[in-house]
Amino acid sequence: MAKGPSTGGPEDRRSTAGTSQQPVATGPLRTAPTPDGLRTGAEALLSEDLQERMLGEFRMLRRLGRGGMAEVYLAEQTSLKRNVAVKLLHKDRVADASYVARFKTEAMAAGSLSHPNIVQVLVIGEQDGIQYIAQEYVPGLNLRELLARKGPPELALALRIIRQAANALQAAHNAGIVHRDIKPENIMITRKGDVKVADFGLAQLTQEGERLNLTQDGVTMGTPLYMSPEQVNGSKVDHRTDIYSLGVTCYHLLSGAPPFRGETAVSIALQHLKDEPESLEQLRSDLPPLLCRIIHKMMAKDPDQRYQSAQAILKDLKRVTADGDAKDDAPADHDVSEPRLSDKPAGNAVVRILRAVWHSPDWPVSRQVWTVLLLGLLIGGASAGVGWVTRTADPFEARLPPASGVTKKESAAGQYFYAVQQKDNLEAWQAVVDYFPASADALFRNYAEQQMATLYLTKRRYDEAQAIFDRFAEYNEPQFRAFGLAGQAVLWNLRGDCQRSQQVIDKLRSPVKPAGTTDQPPADGGPIRQTVLFDMLDDKMRSAVAETMHRNIETLNQQMSHEWDEIFKKQEHAEAGGGPSGEGH
Repeated sequence: MAKGPSTGGPEDRRSTAGTSQQPVATGPLRTAPTPDGLRTGAEALLSEDLQERMLGEFRMLRRLGRGGMAEVYLAEQTSLKRNVAVKLLHKDRVADASYVARFKTEAMAAGSLSHPNIVQVLVIGEQDGIQYIAQEYVPGLNLRELLARKGPPELALALRIIRQAANALQAAHNAGIVHRDIKPENIMITRKGDVKVADFGLAQLTQEGERLNLTQDGVTMGTPLYMSPEQVNGSKVDHRTDIYSLGVTCYHLLSGAPPFRGETAVSIALQHLKDEPESLEQLRSDLPPLLCRIIHKMMAKDPDQRYQSAQAILKDLKRVTADGDAKDDAPADHDVSEPRLSDKPAGNAVVRILRAVWHSPDWPVSRQVWTVLLLGLLIGGASAGVGWVTRTADPFEARLPPASGVTKKESAAGQYFYAVQQKDNLEAWQAVVDYFPASADALFRNYAEQQMATLYLTKRRYDEAQAIFDRFAEYNEPQFRAFGLAGQAVLWNLRGDCQRSQQVIDKLRSPVKPAGTTDQPPADGGPIRQTVLFDMLDDKMRSAVAETMHRNIETLNQQMSHEWDEIFKKQEHAEAGGGPSGEGH
């Protein structure tokens, strides 16, 4: 996990609803039949533990927690033999007939949502005066609990969480439902790393009671930490309030703490109205600047200055990733999750990556020669001059072994084209470097070293490949620097250090100033031109980096799942030993 400031804010609440490990009913929401019993029995029933009691078809197993609106029980749905979470409205809520009516209306609306990133509402019902709602159960943690235990996650995992939460919002907003209380406690994470957003349709009911406490000293609650400015000042809210709250939640996810904190709820709320959050880019300089800008745009004070839809967020998040995953173009009511490669044999990883890097054996030699020649003319005429004037000093300080048994040609270009015809002959490529050390021949010498580096990879001579990639990664000329960084990313992955590999990929995706430019704005008043190094790679190297990123994500997800399993085991052990129960939503 990435390091960040310590978490702040309210105490953690236990997740009680989310992904069920068993099939979830996708049909219309059912309303349980209401017995003829009087409501006067509700107070007596709710004052005792309902363990083993039946509410409709649900057998209460054990109490999971207690929140401001309801008590939460783990229950068995006897008809389907599966676990669900059942929320029982508090007795003071049941006494308010208008509140109960709104509760049913909101729950029915939430029950119409069916999406893999949204907790599914299954049944609403009443028995003996008890109003209850049954929904999916998650044996997992909410995001606040995870942050408290592990701190901010690495970039790939953070993106996975953000993208799935945004997908949930888009699905709800398309259905005309606004959550109104997006916060870490309502974002559930399963052992597999899947995200479920809970309490759609129910948040407004909770907030109506909580707003009365905003001016009391010593109040500690989750909502003001993530509340939008329009919620604070009592203005009419729409779906963009969820975008603001998701932005604040993402800020917490990436930095380790909410952007605004204070001694009282009202002091926090006022900061949402008046203060700008500290720059996320300054707090986490390792993050892609584009991602930081996305989060800050989500948190704009004026709703018109925010993203106008969650789909727009997803579109920009696609630019943060380097693989251009086509799944990002899927409709927002589909799950957009990170690709999984568990169906691909791990032993073929090197072959798949290197097949993408090395030249195609089906190309005729003449085509390879003309492609290289054209590339040399374009780069040599357009950028090689600037690149080599501004390159780091003495890039060949670490000399490679001299070539032997290779005929010397009259020029570096001739030597290079001869090596092209020899294809996988390392000595032929080495001859370009050894026979033509003059700076005037640097361009073809570097082309030769690029071919040598990829050949070293195919032969699993990683140390020799690393020496070349490391030198190229220090060059100022963007194309060669991009090649060096891409090679480093591939190598770190092949060596088993996926975290370091992903950090190098993040450098490839971040914009940089081209060599020879200054911080002064252009004479025409336009923006300072920047280059994204990933865009400088050829198609084959891009493919290799994309494959590497897929494998990084897969491995990091597995590592995270293992860590979560350890957390869950400790939690289950504490519960089995009679430890204190967490609070529900």
